[in-house]
Amino acid sequence: MRRKIAIFISILGILFFGLGAVFLSVRQEKNRNGVINESKLKAQEAQLKPTPTLQTVSLLEGNSASTIQITHTVRSGETLSVIALNYDVNSEEIVLINSLENPDMLDVGQELIIPGVRPTVTPDPSKIISNELSVPIVKKPTNVIVNGLSEASFIIMPENVRQHALKIFKKGQDIGRDQYAFSIVGDSTTEIPFFLARFDNGPYELGEYEYLESVISNFKGSYSRDSVAVRVGLHSYTLFDPIWADKTVCLPNEGVFACEIRLHNPSIIILRLGSNDVGVSELFDESMRQAVQYAIDNGVIPIIGTKADRFEGSNQNNEILRSIATDFQIPLWDFDLVAGTIDGRGLDVDNVHMTTYYPHDYTQPEAFQRGHSMHNLTALMMLDTIWKEVILTAKG
Repeated sequence: MRRKIAIFISILGILFFGLGAVFLSVRQEKNRNGVINESKLKAQEAQLKPTPTLQTVSLLEGNSASTIQITHTVRSGETLSVIALNYDVNSEEIVLINSLENPDMLDVGQELIIPGVRPTVTPDPSKIISNELSVPIVKKPTNVIVNGLSEASFIIMPENVRQHALKIFKKGQDIGRDQYAFSIVGDSTTEIPFFLARFDNGPYELGEYEYLESVISNFKGSYSRDSVAVRVGLHSYTLFDPIWADKTVCLPNEGVFACEIRLHNPSIIILRLGSNDVGVSELFDESMRQAVQYAIDNGVIPIIGTKADRFEGSNQNNEILRSIATDFQIPLWDFDLVAGTIDGRGLDVDNVHMTTYYPHDYTQPEAFQRGHSMHNLTALMMLDTIWKEVILTAKG
């Protein structure tokens, strides 16, 4: 009976998120030049996963920091305006530096010089800890604060959790999990390009959080990866339902959760669900526990993330997530607390999706009052904590 109810609710969820597309059309994002339509940005950027060839052409001294030129290889469907938007530069600058006679006619495979992109921050040598990895490890400041909250209040990993995570990681290493990869499981609030992708593609400015550069380098490639377990309308109880899986890459009778772990072979998996699990609290609790246990059994450290919205009419789902993290002794990324420090909880007009901030410049106050920018920063902090306190500890 419960499965029949779940299937019925799943159908309702699909219908709801069909209507959700209408909500997305009115979402907006401010960029440095004013206001743009975010749904258009999303549609355009979803086609982009630029893998620029990082070539030092020249350093350009600006007012605040040096910038660097890189090359971008044009992909099918890309336009000059979309490429410029992705790198946060003026399209006119690209036209000039590449001497484009017809900016409306770009060839697939054509290489374009992208001017004025900030290079990755070079860590202060005095803050580098020696390690056997190629990634320099920058010490975390002793008291990290975000919007008045101590990091320890929303990145929950006490010693018993750390020890359990270490045990899971070691099990994963024994069966060949990739210590340089993490996966994402979530609904439309964790879609590319909004969730974490910027840390692969840039540009961004971490400001006082520049110590996070090392964890960005360690998990390079995972941030902008299109996870098969991130789906619009995804519920906790459809994680193991083959109907939701991409049949072109997933095995018969394989759900999105198992498929993602098999394909990407991560050492860490972020679970950010709950917005679509309305009116099914017991099923939500049962399904999330099933997912957590599956990850643990397969040597993958599960991170439980809470959400900003109250779409179920209360904070019940977040409380369930906190209980699961406690019961399983796994890391908790309590974004719900951070959302409480943001205007309107960082939510857009539909009260589910988050407000965006394209620049991802954490030297600017606006970054700390936008949902997605804080979602990304705090998720990065969670990954950094696990990497430094679990993975590097296991490596000795």
